Amino acid sequence: MLKVSQKLEYAMRAMIELAQHQDDGTLVSARQIAESQQVPLRFLEQQLGALSRAGLVESFRGAGGGCRIARDPATITVAQIADAIEGQLYPMFCLEPTDHTCFADSRCGLQGFWGEVARAIDGVFQRTTVADLAERHQRTAGPTVFTSEQLLSGLNETAPAEEAPQAPLPA
Repeated sequence: MLKVSQKLEYAMRAMIELAQHQDDGTLVSARQIAESQQVPLRFLEQQLGALSRAGLVESFRGAGGGCRIARDPATITVAQIADAIEGQLYPMFCLEPTDHTCFADSRCGLQGFWGEVARAIDGVFQRTTVADLAERHQRTAGPTVFTSEQLLSGLNETAPAEEAPQAPLPA
């Protein structure tokens, strides 16, 4: 099972929160983000630092300090967030340019498959913006997105019974 790290999940949640406060012009404290998104403050602060170093978040210290999103959420992609937090993501070690530990290095049919998986993930990350995530978050704030039965059955392609089908991702 491929999994996104908690670091990336928390960074994405922080970006959603900051995007939701963009129009009111206020600074949002790390504590406010942590409470609103239910993430550990100490861990979140590390991700906010990485996002700030990448130019995705502006941080202001001192009394009344806090964070704000550095650019229009429609111009920040999940790929940029992932790069700031994790660097290049590879679903399998054999795709990493510096890892040559596999006995079939560069001569394996699975490597091509994993390359397709990496390209598919990268494509979704490249075309999904923080604005898209914030809109999804607003749209799904109430009802259950996936039932536990759907999660256990592998996220069938059917929409949850509690809500209308979601619009497809932008192309």
